[in-house]
Amino acid sequence: MELKQHKIMLAIAVFIILQPLIDVLTTASILYVDLPVTIGVLIRLAYLAIMAAWIVYAALTSKKAKLYLAYLTGFALLIVINFATNYFVKDPFLMVEELTFYTKVVYFHVLFFGFLLLLEKLAERGTDTKSQLVNYFLISALFISAVFIVSQVTGTSLTNYARSKEGWTGWFYAGNEIGAIMAILLPLTALFAVTRTFKVKDITQWIPFVLLSISMLALGTKVGYGGIVIVLLAVLVGSLIIWVLKLRTEKIENVRSNFFVSFILLIVLAGVTPFTPVFGNMFAHLDILGLNFEKPPVQVDEFGEVIEDTEEEKKPQITGEQMENLIFSSREQYVKNYEIQFKEAPAVQQLFGMGYAGNYDLPERHKPLKMIEMDFHDWFYSFGLIGFLYMMAPIVYFAGLHILRFVRRIPKTFDYFHILTGVSILLGIGISYTAGHVLVAPAVSIYMAFLLAALIVIGRAEDQR
Repeated sequence: MELKQHKIMLAIAVFIILQPLIDVLTTASILYVDLPVTIGVLIRLAYLAIMAAWIVYAALTSKKAKLYLAYLTGFALLIVINFATNYFVKDPFLMVEELTFYTKVVYFHVLFFGFLLLLEKLAERGTDTKSQLVNYFLISALFISAVFIVSQVTGTSLTNYARSKEGWTGWFYAGNEIGAIMAILLPLTALFAVTRTFKVKDITQWIPFVLLSISMLALGTKVGYGGIVIVLLAVLVGSLIIWVLKLRTEKIENVRSNFFVSFILLIVLAGVTPFTPVFGNMFAHLDILGLNFEKPPVQVDEFGEVIEDTEEEKKPQITGEQMENLIFSSREQYVKNYEIQFKEAPAVQQLFGMGYAGNYDLPERHKPLKMIEMDFHDWFYSFGLIGFLYMMAPIVYFAGLHILRFVRRIPKTFDYFHILTGVSILLGIGISYTAGHVLVAPAVSIYMAFLLAALIVIGRAEDQR
């Protein structure tokens, strides 16, 4: 019975590896099968139900599980209040869209608490949570990289942009989501590499990192490029600090090699940057904003002499608004719109939220309603002050605990594992804040839920040593 239960728990956890395959099947179902819902939606809804059932089952014998179940029950109550409020306040009220949104939002919280209980149980029975985290994320990263490479070689990759910009998404339908996923996975591929690099010639251990980085560059987004730079800088600076801290106490060949390899890769990245889609896309975005940094052509007279322009050459100046647009890709305009709606909304909506897409008008056909696509802003305006604080509470509490553990045990905790998993969390949160499609996208939030839960379990285990 114990062995059977252990296998079931492992099977539930291993589901994380199947995410890229589910995303590819989702693309196929969208493009080639006329169904009201995609394969991905059906599979992830089933998994949500399984994880909810696991939490209820665990609550029969675990005090922690009872607390987690109580929290989720309170969350369900807030959603009921939100639904009832907006049903009577909003006109029109698009029920299918509203209910779909609730499902996406609860996904992170249910899976986070489910993974927390699951990984704790597996750890008690001898499973190495660190290896589990690295191996599962590495397998997912390799699958994604393979899809990007094969789709490019065969010329079957989907494009990431409709016009003016360049980028590809492989066989993944949602560019923003696959970009966020790759950014979260990338630090774990670097972690795999740094633990196996003892000499500079061991640079072959960085192949999974390089393959995923190439895929991220192909995407053509600022998120992808920025993620690569941040991870390489984290390894470079982290190696330098570890080098100094452990200079007189331990062998540092591994640290020194990682320092030089990350430096070499940063130089290579800088060298290829002008040839990447994101480089051209930045200039395309500047053109859209009416900014042109190219020098005007030199004019010559009939004798071949250069005609000097008497007017003082003015370099284009980027305003604060233009810089904001460059960073947030017009999302700041949606924030302003939601701010106005929120101020005009009745008090009950300010407390419990305006639901999906605010107080909308009936949209035109084939023109879907728009969220801000900045997850924390969407949480706040959709669930109000009370709902937002309730949803943030577990993230702040558990992330805070993890940070306190890290700080309390420095310099022991200042190692590659804590540096790179911390970078992965920060990238996930940062993307969630600036570009969205993380905490309200089940395809992405499952990675964040697994990562945060694994770090909590690993931290507790370290405290007991």
